[in-house]
Amino acid sequence: MTPVPNAMSVRTCPFAPATLALILACKPEPTTQPPPTTDPQPATDPAPDASAGDLPAPTTDDPNGGEPAVAQADPPATDPPAADPIAAPADTSGKTPLSGGKEPLPTALSTKINDTCGKDPGVGTQAKPFNLKTPEGKDISLASLRGKVVLLNFWGTWCKPCLKELPEFDRLYRRYRKHGLVVVAVATDTEPGKVQEFAAQAKLATKLALGGEPLSQQYDSPNFPFSFIIDGKGVIQASYRGFRPECSGKLEQDLRTQLEQLR
Repeated sequence: MTPVPNAMSVRTCPFAPATLALILACKPEPTTQPPPTTDPQPATDPAPDASAGDLPAPTTDDPNGGEPAVAQADPPATDPPAADPIAAPADTSGKTPLSGGKEPLPTALSTKINDTCGKDPGVGTQAKPFNLKTPEGKDISLASLRGKVVLLNFWGTWCKPCLKELPEFDRLYRRYRKHGLVVVAVATDTEPGKVQEFAAQAKLATKLALGGEPLSQQYDSPNFPFSFIIDGKGVIQASYRGFRPECSGKLEQDLRTQLEQLR
């Protein structure tokens, strides 16, 4: 007699193969994505994030012992030490510095002094005021030159000795003008043409004036050229009437004496 199968066996056995197949079918397929990686630990510790919760425990190297750092006041600023002054080099020029730091006068062009020169009529008197025109039509007056040492020269293009002397006066002017000297050459000429021609030929830097005949007559000088050295107050300190080359050294000395008075 064939045994009757158990009811549970009959109910479950037919599904056993199917259940096994279902389990095998649900096995996960191998993925093609690489496994997730984690960032490597950086070599240096990142700064703690105050919003991320607990802060790391203080280390023994923390000078504040884990307490919040207290801002320290900056030390008062101090000026850097002044550099040691450098000593000025010794003056080997042989010139004695003047008081007030003013530059000394340059050496004289002429050393031959004739003491008989510079004493012609007019010394000690007030120079005659004038207001004349330059060859360019500008005004020039004695009053505008107060405070300067003025070498006032009377000449004319018709006067040959004048044409020899005036370039020498211009040389003095270039040498001493920055020390307060002004040379005014008053021509008897009334027309600028010949005066400008001679000035250009001789390369004069001297101040020139025209129409000086009436002014020259006030000094009653019989000879041309003639010149006066006038101080800063308008007083004639030396007078040279006529062309005398031997007086060039004394004239320069008189100029230097007055220029020293300005210092």
